Amino acid sequence: MTLEEKIIAMLEENKTSYEIFEHEPVYTNPAMAEALKVTEAETVKSLVLKTKENEMIVLVMPGDKKVNWKQAAKGAGTKKVSFAKPEAVSEAVGCEVGCVPPFGHLTPLPIYMDLDLAKKQYVYFNPGVHHKSFKVKAWDLKKLCAPKMI
Repeated sequence: MTLEEKIIAMLEENKTSYEIFEHEPVYTNPAMAEALKVTEAETVKSLVLKTKENEMIVLVMPGDKKVNWKQAAKGAGTKKVSFAKPEAVSEAVGCEVGCVPPFGHLTPLPIYMDLDLAKKQYVYFNPGVHHKSFKVKAWDLKKLCAPKMI
């Protein structure tokens, strides 16, 4: 089962309404927003970070925000976080950097979510591929991710 199929199964199992959009492959949030004709703030950025203790976590945030490294580290209960190496991301989540979905329970990685993301009405995320995006209610995303909010 592909990562996308796992996400669809999870959304349907939880009776979460969603829409799937196919588009040209996108590798950045600005390109995703343009392809979907939405604001960059409505896109989801899922970043796989490495803690000082060499643990990997996923930071889920609005596509238009930059990482506040100190706040991310504090929220994750560590002294420092940095980007995980692309090869490690691929191995841990089953897809390339740039299309990591926001669902940690599909992998053993803990999820941390920016508070601003949950305030949106709808959000768009890549389901592990660059040429599709899923649209869900932000509240549903929060519920499904079961993140620690930071």
